[in-house]
Amino acid sequence: KQWYQRRVAITAGGIKCRVQVSDATVPYSKMLGYPLEIQDVIEILSGEGSADVVDVLALQCAHLLQMSKKVESLKEGEKMVFDVLTNGGGLKKFLEMLAVQGVSREVVDKLRDRKYDEVFTLAGYQTTIESRIPGIIRDIRLDNLERVVTNRLGGYGSGGQGIKICADISSRVNVGTCLAVIYHTEETLAPKIKSVVNTAFEIEKIHFNRVIRTFRNDESEKKQQRRNRNSKSGSKENAEKEDNKEDKEESKEGVGSSVSSDSVPKDYVVVVHTEHGEQRTVTEKKE
Repeated sequence: KQWYQRRVAITAGGIKCRVQVSDATVPYSKMLGYPLEIQDVIEILSGEGSADVVDVLALQCAHLLQMSKKVESLKEGEKMVFDVLTNGGGLKKFLEMLAVQGVSREVVDKLRDRKYDEVFTLAGYQTTIESRIPGIIRDIRLDNLERVVTNRLGGYGSGGQGIKICADISSRVNVGTCLAVIYHTEETLAPKIKSVVNTAFEIEKIHFNRVIRTFRNDESEKKQQRRNRNSKSGSKENAEKEDNKEDKEESKEGVGSSVSSDSVPKDYVVVVHTEHGEQRTVTEKKE
């Protein structure tokens, strides 16, 4: 903190300022490379695009609005930014700036209508990077992706090469889920590039259980019928062994009359089987 305060004092030259420190190891935008990043800017100014970028943009603008005494609180400033983005005011001002700087009316209109293919030229080849395992994305290493764009795809030039990120941190993926799309100018993409992009996504492997637990209100009756059947088949000792054996088998199958609430996820589906063959499905949300 003291280091940042010294830097502010040196660079500001007596001007009041604020410094925001952000995490540069993870991507905010879903696009890397020109013209993909320009498309992302237009989507954001239209009230869409990457939510992470919108959040950072709103926070930065809120500080500027507060410092210039346009708003009293950061919350009020953020709301003003979100309102401008939602109602299209941000995109309108951006397009006006392009027109003043000499961009043709035809191009401005195409950008407003999001006809990107008619304005920008993307690289001629695309390669999709898919998840190799099921799990949850815990991290996306920006340095891996930037290294590919800069050193392997030819940099941030006008060739239309780049990477489009298709998954978010904390999102759940399965085998085959699209993680990213690589835009490249050569027909064949080196396996090393695919590997670097794939390893940029840190996925925690998890096992999905379709059926968590089976709850039964007919358990006592079923057990009694089973005990009666086992008791008739032989001695009392053998009957108890058979009974315990079947109890263990049901336990392995996840059948029980009670279960800890901690083992039930936040969102789950309950399928009720009745003695008449009916099935009733109820979606629950655990508070």
